[in-house]
Amino acid sequence: MLSEERRMKIFEYLKSKTSATTEELIEIFNASGSTIRRDLEYLASKQLIRRTHSGAIINTPYTEGNFIVNYNFMKNEKQFIAKKAIKLIEGDDFIALSGGTTSYMLAREIIDSPLKNLTILTNSVNISTLVIESVKDFRLILTGGIPRKGTYECVGEIALRVIRNFNVDKFFVGVNGISIDGGITFSNMEEAEIAKEIHSHSRKTYVIADHTKFGVVKHIRTFEFNEIDGIITDSVSKEFMNEIKKLSLRIEII
Repeated sequence: MLSEERRMKIFEYLKSKTSATTEELIEIFNASGSTIRRDLEYLASKQLIRRTHSGAIINTPYTEGNFIVNYNFMKNEKQFIAKKAIKLIEGDDFIALSGGTTSYMLAREIIDSPLKNLTILTNSVNISTLVIESVKDFRLILTGGIPRKGTYECVGEIALRVIRNFNVDKFFVGVNGISIDGGITFSNMEEAEIAKEIHSHSRKTYVIADHTKFGVVKHIRTFEFNEIDGIITDSVSKEFMNEIKKLSLRIEII
């Protein structure tokens, strides 16, 4: 198979699956690892895909904000994070969940758990639908506001006004970037405003993010490391941990 033909087929495969690992592509296209990696680098240079730690994800104008595209991206890692995060939740807690697929995974984990008497505040239409259609009788508070296409997160002054009425025990927030120099960042300003508001009314705030978010800097600097209580992730590099120690940041990496 000619390289151009193979690259086009890889691109078509990624469009149908939204994401794939390098190992998966090696097997499907019967090519060496170095060949597949070169193909992925070429497609990434054309901004058709985004490279990931283990493979690639299709690139669309809404990739970062598209819930459906992102749901299967790093799915196992997000489920692993959700299983860690739920250990921090106790019965009778008042928790808040941001939008995003990692938070959605946590909501599913909560529904499947024996936890009782939870109150859940969220600005996510997806999460609120998941909770209200479950067999659990959790108290659900949906902020309302203007839902954004792609992310299904409610934003704007209506949502902010609702949030200001509550005092939350624990806030679990998905983010777009985590960097020692750049801080904890979002891609969208309106979603960042919602996260800041919930954080300001929460006793504890935990960032939930898979390892691909580390070293990434987005435009909206939302939190500094000393403003949050912990980062819950699937894995973290020794370099990042060393930098945290050098800066004497009192933050728990879970």
